[in-house]
Amino acid sequence: MAEKPSGRDATTPDTRAAILVVDDNADKRLSVVSVLEPLGHTIIEAESGEAALRAVLKRTYAVILMDVQMPIMDGYETARLIRMRRESEHTPIIFVTAHTREEVKIPIAYASGAVDFIFAPIVSDILRAKVTIFVELFLKSRALERAVGQFRDSEARTRSVLEHVADGIVTMSGEGVIESFNRAASELFGYSQPEAIGQPFSMMIGPTYSGDAADHAEAPWQILTSRPGSGCSAESVGRRKDGSTFPMELDVSDVQLGTGTIHIGCLRDISERQTYTETLQHQALHDSLTGLPTRVLFADRVTHAIRGARRTGESLALLVIDLDEFKQVNDMLGHQHGDALLKLVAERLLGCLRNADTVARLGGDEFGVLACGIELAGAATVVWKIQRALEPTFLVNGHAVDVNASIGITLAPGHGDNIDDLLRRADLAMYDAKRSGTGYALFAAEQEETPARRLALLGDLRRCIERDELVLHYQPKVDLATQQTIGVEALIRWNHPSGRLFMPAEFMPEVERSELMIPLTEWVINESLRHLHVWRSEGYDLTMAVNVGARSLARGTALLEAVDELTRTWGIPQDKLTLELTESALIDTTVPGMLEQLQNMGERLSIDDFGTGYSSLVYLQRLPVVEIKADRSFVTTMCSVKDDAIIVRSIVDLAHNLGLKVVAEGVEDRATMNLLNEYGCDEAQGYYFSRPVPGDHLLHWLETSAFGLPRLSSRVHEPQWQ
Repeated sequence: MAEKPSGRDATTPDTRAAILVVDDNADKRLSVVSVLEPLGHTIIEAESGEAALRAVLKRTYAVILMDVQMPIMDGYETARLIRMRRESEHTPIIFVTAHTREEVKIPIAYASGAVDFIFAPIVSDILRAKVTIFVELFLKSRALERAVGQFRDSEARTRSVLEHVADGIVTMSGEGVIESFNRAASELFGYSQPEAIGQPFSMMIGPTYSGDAADHAEAPWQILTSRPGSGCSAESVGRRKDGSTFPMELDVSDVQLGTGTIHIGCLRDISERQTYTETLQHQALHDSLTGLPTRVLFADRVTHAIRGARRTGESLALLVIDLDEFKQVNDMLGHQHGDALLKLVAERLLGCLRNADTVARLGGDEFGVLACGIELAGAATVVWKIQRALEPTFLVNGHAVDVNASIGITLAPGHGDNIDDLLRRADLAMYDAKRSGTGYALFAAEQEETPARRLALLGDLRRCIERDELVLHYQPKVDLATQQTIGVEALIRWNHPSGRLFMPAEFMPEVERSELMIPLTEWVINESLRHLHVWRSEGYDLTMAVNVGARSLARGTALLEAVDELTRTWGIPQDKLTLELTESALIDTTVPGMLEQLQNMGERLSIDDFGTGYSSLVYLQRLPVVEIKADRSFVTTMCSVKDDAIIVRSIVDLAHNLGLKVVAEGVEDRATMNLLNEYGCDEAQGYYFSRPVPGDHLLHWLETSAFGLPRLSSRVHEPQWQ
């Protein structure tokens, strides 16, 4: 951040102001500064949004010129945060952008606090004129506070400035009678200046609710003038000359003139901003696919219902509904058909229940139902209605689909008096219904996980390595530019003594909470490098990715020594091994030093599941990583959910700006692969290329798949160790 004093003598507090120029491009900042320097004001430069926030904390600015597109924190977010600070909430912000008017997100800009735009190429005279207007308004406002005499001397000039301000500016006597009315105010309310001057300002404030309009029109004015000498802000309703109304933001400052008071009002029509805000609120609280309330809104309604039931002594039922075998619909018909089915299910659920009941989409193929004022018999009736509604065959884009659902039931207050307990126990009941095949189940205490069951699982886990029950499957990672496999990720499986193959989600949470994480990690690294050694001897030059948890890193040098020893044992170049960090590893305070040592040894470091949980920009800045993996929850649906596509593209752009590669997980179709290619994503993995396969099957896949890898003419040479 740099300070550039003016070239001319402008040292008095009456004529010198501070201007903040925010842009990550030094050349663009220099261009703007060179245009503004002749104005004779102090110009402060900030190279990022964060630097701008620090600058605003140090001093007050007459106007802020801000670039829209900046890395990490763009202009819209920076402006919003500046507006949140009381001392800078009214500082004018002008966005400077190379985009056209059609490309700029004008609603977002005004919602974040912008007052004007300047589009490139910058015309020097226009830039200086606009900045001069806001600087002079700033200086006159300051002078107004310091001396009533200066206010009177500069009244004509101030009035000229006010005529060019986009906001309506009105000055009023202590009794609320209009004394001046600028051009923007005339356009806002439809009154000419002669018509408005001398009239009570209250006639321009409409009623905010039904009833006596006159009384309600006075109420906002009384609120705004209840604290003489202070500035206050409020949202109200403006009333035009023709009687129409509009949402209005009103800022009022009071100035003492002798024994009287003058009120200065700044008015703006916030119809567009209010519509945009209401749209955002609706989108945040309603599922974009079905239009149903989201988990957040559902939780809020349940919480309010519990409070109401506590007062009235009534009970309520909370149901969790999960569609059976829904994944098969996605796998066989595609996600587009799966989404269509979810919309049809939502319609039937709404159609079979009362208007007072709440139906929500909790996520994926899971729905929630809140029914107030009913007990067990009433809950059973709700379940029966739902089953009857889902019984007829669904017709999804010409395909007949039968849907069965598993329903978990909880009752309040019997099964809990808060949303967390009721949802968790309804989930347990739903899974019990799914396992038993009954279709529905009421929560019972025995459904909750017991310590004995957990101890039994840990007992089996402690013997799984010595019994040789663990196996690794490998999922290919494809270079999207060449369409060829460049590496694999090692994924653990457990051949449980019961005869079932356990997926990681079924046992790894227990492993990560125990001391078993350390030997299991070493086993995975050893086994994966052993397979990699075999493949290299067959002429396949691949990389290997292995997941590493926080507990393994907490061992300090033990992991370093194990990695070093195993790469030497199997003759694997250390840059062929990528260690993927789990989210629990990222929040461990000892991690950064450990990872720097691993990087110095030659291992590649990657952040897994980026975009969820604890993964954030903080870790990208502090950890020596070379790649991030975009989480499958965004990638899988990016072709059908616009917000997910935006998130994936943002992850790719962010990573590339930081010099990192991006691997996309969960690619299940060609359309997703093509879109990732268009976004510039580097690598991808998912069922579209290959499911995870056992190690002895991988060579066949490499030889036969269109995304495979040609065998080299000779075996890959082993490194020469020092």
